[in-house]
This record gives sequence, structure tokens and C-alpha cells, in this order.
Amino acid sequence: MTPTPRTPAGPLPTATPRRARRETARRLARHRGRLATTALVLLAGTAVTLTAPPLLGRLVDTVAGADAAGTDRAHVLTLGALLVLVSLVGAALTFLGGRMLVGLVQDTLAALREDVFEAAVHLPAETLEATGSSDVVSRVTGDVEAISEAASDVLPTLTGAALTIGLTLAGLAVLDPRLALAGLVCVPVQWYATRRFLARSHLVYGDVRRLEADRGQTVIEAVRGAETIRAYRSQEHHLTELATRSTRAVVRQRDGVGLANRFYGGLHVAEFLGLSTILATGYLLLDAGAVTLGTATAAALYFHRLFGPIGSLLTSLDDIQRATVGLARLIGVTDLAPAPPHPEPTPPTPPTTGAAPPPVSVSGVSFTYAGASRPALDDVTLHVPGGATVALVGASGSGKSTLARLIAGTGRPDRGRVTVGADDAHRARRTYLVTQEVHLFGGTLADNLTLAAPTATPDELARALAESGAARALPEGTTPDTVLGGPDGTPLDDGTVQHLALARVLLADPPLVVLDEPTAESGPATRALLTDGLRRVTRGRTSVIVAHRLEQARDADHIVLLNSGRVAEEGTHAHLLSLAGEYAALWQAYTQGQPTADTPSPEPSKEH
Repeated sequence: MTPTPRTPAGPLPTATPRRARRETARRLARHRGRLATTALVLLAGTAVTLTAPPLLGRLVDTVAGADAAGTDRAHVLTLGALLVLVSLVGAALTFLGGRMLVGLVQDTLAALREDVFEAAVHLPAETLEATGSSDVVSRVTGDVEAISEAASDVLPTLTGAALTIGLTLAGLAVLDPRLALAGLVCVPVQWYATRRFLARSHLVYGDVRRLEADRGQTVIEAVRGAETIRAYRSQEHHLTELATRSTRAVVRQRDGVGLANRFYGGLHVAEFLGLSTILATGYLLLDAGAVTLGTATAAALYFHRLFGPIGSLLTSLDDIQRATVGLARLIGVTDLAPAPPHPEPTPPTPPTTGAAPPPVSVSGVSFTYAGASRPALDDVTLHVPGGATVALVGASGSGKSTLARLIAGTGRPDRGRVTVGADDAHRARRTYLVTQEVHLFGGTLADNLTLAAPTATPDELARALAESGAARALPEGTTPDTVLGGPDGTPLDDGTVQHLALARVLLADPPLVVLDEPTAESGPATRALLTDGLRRVTRGRTSVIVAHRLEQARDADHIVLLNSGRVAEEGTHAHLLSLAGEYAALWQAYTQGQPTADTPSPEPSKEH
């Protein structure tokens, strides 16, 4: 594995506005046909609707010029019928075009959401640890929601408003250029208000998103460390920290509200100036006999119809800015995804099930977490033969879990290489990582197991449960359809959940398995079962175990003792005992006064 730069500590990157526009255009270009059809339908709906003011103008002229006998009554009725027809057809086309636009944008957004999720789940562990989990969570929730709301509610209105404004101005110019020029008096005020808003809102909304993510991170850390917080009685400190971050977010949100209110006020002033000028100009031209009453009426109606679209267009900038910020944050995540390989012949993906256990080679690997003062691993070299079981041992913070994750491919070394087998290109398909954090997924027992093998048969599920010891650890009466966890499901202790993790390994049947303290959460009732299940899981495959209990190291083919990120000792259990070195001292401390080898370790590791 070649070294690649990692994201520094701090938030995940955010795409520049230019990059966000290019990416949006690229994604929409995939739907050129739908986009063109939608634009034509919306344009037709707007054009039909905007024939209403001239029809009303002709109706006014007809009524004003009608004689007492009502000789123009038929013409008035015809114009009235046309107005009704125009309204119905225009509304239908506008509705259809809006639905088409929403469907197009939602499909585009769905693809972006999938790409963001795909990029997020493949981010290196050190990147998420450096940035905080709340940052990526806020992007795939709050930012996606902001874009979705803009796509569903704002964008159709925005598109219709833009078309209406363009065609209305053209209609005003056709009626009388002088009336059109009179309406332009509002443009400088609108331009100033809009420019002022756009110049400041992007920064404000970006700050709001960042501060909300900081607040969320505080909540997540407090929930995860609730027991520690209670033990140290530091609730007040954490509540103060949460209140401080919440206040910062609320203050910045208030800045955004004030900015939006000033923007809306400027728009209202512009509308008042424009309509007043149109009415005054129409009165002067009518008084001079330069235009008819119908023309002046149509011009006033045209400009009045601009109030809604212009207001929608400009006030929607508030929501558009929020969505733009969210889009830039999402694209910032997708840009972290590895670039697709150049199109060239590649060997077929090696099969997972039944594949020969590959050797693992770690050559001169060093790794430092972002913001850390010393390396977690420093020039580590080791070799794991194919089919062998290697135990990583050492004090907490010695680098065991870090090395295990690099071997599993969930992290990238700063220097050196980690290779699995002769072809390392498909490591993710051949490696299965079981972390020290136990997790029960929502759903049934079968749902929890088929995550590893979606096509597994009931017999295969039953066999995996039996061989891993999970069948005996599960509560009596549990079936594949039993709902686990949650308020209405069957609760499981952490040891039983670890059994399910081992069962998933058997179902996936990878040639290489990395187990990071796979029995750390076991209690007296499940410890022996987990030990037996662990032996079954490691049989016939290359295995790397971060040993929580030293009897796991004793049973391994090879032991690697880490100290401050370096390999201090390695060899078999018997060989390391004969050296009378650091491992021998650990073993003596571990077994001294213990009645059995299954006694818990005095120092369980919970390193990063």
C-alpha cells in the first residue's frame, strides 16, 4: 500500500463555489433530454400564462369603447372565455413542468447522496477520527435535507420565476418601451440588496453549518463517554461546553436572520418604487393620448405580476444559499473518494469463499494520527505466513489496534507498505475486520447475519451460529425472525453480540480476518464460548488478533509484542518465555494468582 496524504485535523473539506457549479452541471448533463423537455414545458406554461395581461387590456379597451346597445358584448364574452382557457392551460403546463423538474432534480440528488455515502464509508478511520464523526453526520443529514427542500420547493418556483420575469419584460417592451423603461427604476435597488445579501450570506450559512456540527460533536462525545462523565462528576463542565457551542450557533443563526430581513426590506422598497413609476408614467402617456387605457392597464398588470416572481426569485436566494453551502460540503466529501483507476486490463477479482489464505507483509510502516505528538507506529516490519494466526500484544497505546487496521486496509500508512498476498488490489474483498466496538444492527437475527452474506441459506445461518457458539449464547427461543435490540426487540449482552460478529465472519468466509480484541466484552457466561468460537473462526485462514487476553496469544502461531509503536519482541509463546524478556514479564503478571487461563486481563486495551 503506497502512502497517501491524509486529511488534517479539523472539518472535512468543502468544495469551492466554482467546483460545486461544475459538479452540478456535470450531474445534470447526464439527463440532457429530460432537462430540455422540462424546460420547454415550463417555457410553454409561462408563455401561455403571460398572454392574460394583453387579453385583459383588450377587454378594458372593448368595454371602454362599447356603445349603450352593447354591440361588443359577444367580443367581451369571447375575451373572457379566452382568459379562462389561458389560465387553465397555463396552470396545467406549469404544474406538469414543476413535477418534471422536481423528479429530475431528486434523481440527481439521489445519485449525489449515494456517492456521498459511498465516499463517507470508505474514508480512512484516521480521517473520521481527526474531523469528528458529527461533521460527516451533519453533511449526510442536514445538508442533504437543505438541498432536498430547495429541490422540491424552491427550484420549481425559481425556474418559473426566471421564465416569467424574462417573458414579462419582453411583453412590457412590446406594449410600450417607455413603460418598460419606467419599470426598470427598481433594478438598482434590487441589485444592491441582492449583491449585499450574496456577499455575506454564504459565509454566514457556512459558519452556521460548521457550528451546528461542533455542537453535534459535543453531544456525541458526551453520550459515548456518559459513564466516564458520571464517574468524574464532570456533568457541569460538559453542559457548559454544550451551552457555549449552542450559543455560538444560535448567535450566528441570528446574524443570518437579520441579513435575510434586511434583504427582504430592500426588495419591498424596490417593488414600491417600480409600481409607482409605472402608474405615473402610464397616467402621463394616457393623458397625452400616447397609449390607450387598455395598454396602460396591461402594463400595470404586467409589472404587478412581476412582484411574485421577482420576490420568489430573490427571496429564494436565502434557501438557495443554504442549499449551495450544503452542496459544496457534500461535494467536498465526494472529492475525498479515490480516483477511479485508468481503464486498463485488470486481473479478475479473486474469489472470497474458499480462497487460499494469503500471507501478509508489513514493510517499514510508520503512522501518526493527526494532531498527535508521537507516532502510533514507527518503522514496523513483520511477516505473517498464509494460514497462520498472529497475536498482537502490548500495553494500551502501544499501536496494536492501529497496526491491525492498517493490515485490514481501513487506514493508510505514512510510510512503508502493507501487502496481502501476491495481488494487493482486492484486499477489501478478501479481508474481514471485527473491531473491538460491539454493535447490534436493527432488525431480525437473520438481518444481522446476512449483512456478511446476503444470499446465505437458513441452513448456512444455523451452521454459522452453531460453530461460532452464538446459538448457545442467544436467549432460548431465538429464531432467525426474532427482532433484536430496540425498545421492542430481544436485548442481547455485549458478549452475545460479539458472538454474532464471529458468526458473520464464518458466513463471509474471508481468507484473511483481522480481529481487534474480539472477546473484550465477554463476561463469565460467554467467555469460554467466545474462546471456542474464536478458534473456529481463525481455523483455515490467515488471522491477525489484537489479543485482549494472553491465552489468545499463547494459542497463536506467532506473537508480536509492540512497545511505543515498535516491534519489541516476536516469536512463539515458548520462545518468548525462554527469552525472559518483556513478554515473559507480561505473562507472569497475567497468570500470577489466577486459578485459570481464562481470567480477565488486568489491562484491557482501548487504544485508537
